[in-house]
Amino acid sequence: MRKLLIADCNEDYRTALANALQDQYHVICCRTGTEALELLRLENPEILVLELMLPELDGLTLLERACSDGIRPMVLAMTPILSGYVYSCAQRLNIEYLVRKPCDIHAIASRVTDLSQRLAAPPSKKDPAAYVTEVLLSLGISTKHNGFAYLREAVLLMSSDPAQSITKVLYPAVAHAFGCQKGNVERSIRTALDCAWERGDRQRWSRFFPDALQRPSNAVFLSRITQALLLEE
Repeated sequence: MRKLLIADCNEDYRTALANALQDQYHVICCRTGTEALELLRLENPEILVLELMLPELDGLTLLERACSDGIRPMVLAMTPILSGYVYSCAQRLNIEYLVRKPCDIHAIASRVTDLSQRLAAPPSKKDPAAYVTEVLLSLGISTKHNGFAYLREAVLLMSSDPAQSITKVLYPAVAHAFGCQKGNVERSIRTALDCAWERGDRQRWSRFFPDALQRPSNAVFLSRITQALLLEE
């Protein structure tokens, strides 16, 4: 049986959902974000049903910490509040389903079945967004920086036209996607790369920048990671 973790502070809802799924999955339950993070590390479940507004540790912070630990279950997230910020975080953290609460138990069970079927599907070529995410994380770029999401979007956009101008075309396109200013994109990317380079693993960086004695510029970084993505594809 696949392991399924349900993290929800509502005991009645948590119990009802567990009862609906217990015949198909090995179900583990908890009510706080702290408990959920500990169980993710100990049990490594394949699917996580997550209430984003958990006590002690909210769901988004929980996912960021799990991701930094290399723990990436399939995630169905539930929240009573949907906003642009939540949607942006859901995209950055690779949440497969984002559902507004209150939500029907049977509808959630159906989506869990869909996630399970995806896990059972034969392996296919790696998703470009997943590949870029993996590369950025391997280089120590923190998901806490806006620059992480901007970098990922920039690489994916650049892969369709590697020759495009980074300052005149790429940065404005990323800014438009996130509803911010072009200057914010450039500064956030620079900050994210500076922090990652200062504390990063040089051996991992050398995989993409073998001769680099200092932190690659934004343009060099984007070009090289885009090349790696195109080779992967």
